[in-house]
Amino acid sequence: MEVSNKNGKKNSGIILAMIGVIVGILLLLVGSFGKSDRDSNASSADEAKGAELDAKAYEEELESRIRELCYGIKGVGNVSVMVSLKGGYKTVYAMDAQASSGGYRSEIVKVGSGSNQEGIITGYENPEIIGVGIVCEGGEDARIKGEIVSLVSAALDISTNKIFVAAGG
Repeated sequence: MEVSNKNGKKNSGIILAMIGVIVGILLLLVGSFGKSDRDSNASSADEAKGAELDAKAYEEELESRIRELCYGIKGVGNVSVMVSLKGGYKTVYAMDAQASSGGYRSEIVKVGSGSNQEGIITGYENPEIIGVGIVCEGGEDARIKGEIVSLVSAALDISTNKIFVAAGG
């Protein structure tokens, strides 16, 4: 394709520049596709690492809150708390339930196509609390022990058999 100006001269330089710009734009677009795949893999690894760190922070926050609750009970002093968690945060995915001849069938809602399909994340569940150990001054008193167990059970919505209170000095 040749373009002539008013004087009849051909402007092949302008055409070459336009082709160069188009090729440059295409190269940028192609390069951005490969980069997004690498970035998503790196962010998945970062999310997994972050979830592990968040579970530790969650454990420490629970221990601090339980310690403060215990100090609020008359006769309790010098409190140490340990919380044991099972696993880490659990990812909650959007689900699609469909009626079938055998009842309901549910599956994770996915976006994308082919091998790039991913489930839609709707939130996260906290790690399960499997036990709480409390050592405190006053823990030998049955009334104080009962109050601590009841308070922690109600605050964390866990059964009383997962809470142990011992006397400390």
